[in-house]
Amino acid sequence: MHKLRQIFAFVAPYLKPYWGRIVAGIFFGILFGASNGLVLWATKTMLDRLVPPEAAMATTAETAGNWFTDTAASIQENILITLDPWLPRMGDELTMMQIIGGLLVFPLLVGLRGSSKFLGAYCLAWASERVINDLRVTVFNNLSRLSIPFFNRATTGDLITRINGDALLLQTCLASGVGILVSEPVAIISIFTGLCLIDWELTLGMLVLFPICVIPIVYFGKKARKATGKRVAANIDQSSLAVEMFSGMRVIKAFGLEGARVDRFRELSRQLIRQTMKTVRSREIVGPLVETVSMIGIGALILYVVHTERSMPDLVVFFTGVIMFYTPIRKLARLHVRIEEASVGARRLMNVLDEKPDILERPEARPVTGFEQGIEFNGISFAYEDEPVLIGLDLSIPKGTKLGIVGESGSGKSTLINLLFRFHDPDLGTIRLDKHDLRDLSIRGFREQMALVSQEVVLFDLSVAENIALGQAGCSRDQVEAAARHAHAHEFITALPKGYDTRIGERGVTLSGGQRQRLAIARAFVRDAPILVLDEATAALDSKAEGEVQGAIDRLSKNRTVLCIAHRLSTLRSMDRVIVLSHGKIIEEGNFDELMAQAGVFSGLARAQGITA
Repeated sequence: MHKLRQIFAFVAPYLKPYWGRIVAGIFFGILFGASNGLVLWATKTMLDRLVPPEAAMATTAETAGNWFTDTAASIQENILITLDPWLPRMGDELTMMQIIGGLLVFPLLVGLRGSSKFLGAYCLAWASERVINDLRVTVFNNLSRLSIPFFNRATTGDLITRINGDALLLQTCLASGVGILVSEPVAIISIFTGLCLIDWELTLGMLVLFPICVIPIVYFGKKARKATGKRVAANIDQSSLAVEMFSGMRVIKAFGLEGARVDRFRELSRQLIRQTMKTVRSREIVGPLVETVSMIGIGALILYVVHTERSMPDLVVFFTGVIMFYTPIRKLARLHVRIEEASVGARRLMNVLDEKPDILERPEARPVTGFEQGIEFNGISFAYEDEPVLIGLDLSIPKGTKLGIVGESGSGKSTLINLLFRFHDPDLGTIRLDKHDLRDLSIRGFREQMALVSQEVVLFDLSVAENIALGQAGCSRDQVEAAARHAHAHEFITALPKGYDTRIGERGVTLSGGQRQRLAIARAFVRDAPILVLDEATAALDSKAEGEVQGAIDRLSKNRTVLCIAHRLSTLRSMDRVIVLSHGKIIEEGNFDELMAQAGVFSGLARAQGITA
């Protein structure tokens, strides 16, 4: 029950919009459960009317004298007086009403039972699908709000499993579980009441077997929960492996790693199968155990009826009732196992929804409507865990300045850009935009003042036009084409099969490196932001593609404040200033020619690339 309460407490906020369907589903579930007892009562009534009158009187005489039985018989007698004209009886001449009643009584009852089951299941499935969809969207939305450090810790396979696999475990439980939780307890009560009306002493005696059914339910439920946890872990590893393989296929093929990757996938699949079968075994074995216990009750029933010489209708009805009584118990037992499985998914979803962004916007954050003065880094220190990256850095970038940033790997170049976009906050110091601390500004607002073109071009499986338009919400097709022309991309785009409407595949795999980079530049043109950040934008290109892209970058840089991280130092000739970083500190600063004349670190790096003053 604790796990069940935990699950419903978790999904309760998502149930509110669909309470109408849920209430309807619960109502039909109650109706279905009650109809089980009604079918049992109707069966007993019809069988009693098929017994010859003399035998029926003898049976009544044997069972009379008990207060409970007498009271129930009195109630039934009043009901039967109303129904008597419609029900056939052994020894009476059949009337048209009796023919109609005899033909329709069981079809009507079974139709009521079946339709209520269908409507209950449909309403609850309708609601559960939407509840889980809302939950998935909420999880996805929360993930999109989390900061970069979270994604550095998490694996792609784990995140995909949380959104799909864990939600599916919860959906399976909700879709069938709510209906079973409502209908089956009602069915047990209604059937138990019907059996008590027939023989309350025997019915209470039958309950002696009930605790025996509970033991395997609890035991195998715990085993299923453990197996589900291990199954989810194996599924995460398998999903992560698949993502790694598909994203790194060129390297895998180049180094001949296909076999090793497939062997690893096969081993994870075997682990997944083992844990899945443990879960299935725990879930499926409960039913046969409950059925076996119920058959012990049936055997005891037969012996009792023979010993007491009860009538055949009593035997048939009670036999049917015992089977009907343990059927909902078996369903509840299987549901208990599913609840244990769902609790694993619910706990993992709770964990991801409990995650909070490391970078938070203050409630009183100032809106940003433009860029007027400049950017300042004041006493910035930052470390990844215990490894210092920037130490006491001071840097002023007036509006309109084109700043080049140089340094060896790990010197803090990309960290400087990450801090400017506020992907991280500095451990010490402040970053100011127009004299305002970034932490006091609207995150969306100041990021709209910047456009990023990096070495790692991120394109999506959309059309060319849609990828460019991502730079600015609501931009027109004319703006998209104008940006493409500025980025020297219009020619190759129009040569594509469908021009601007050509889908470029996941990560833009159908395009060359230079083409992808020019689309990224076109996206920056559409954004039309006053601050342009270039993070080694041409580092991965060959000489021809670099020349084409550099021309587009030069056009994009006009009349903008530019921060340019460059590996190829020749691209920094047009910069107003260049800073050289080493171990998180600025060790050299000046324009290109000044740094070449100093015979320091910069000039050494330039000479290594064949650049001379």
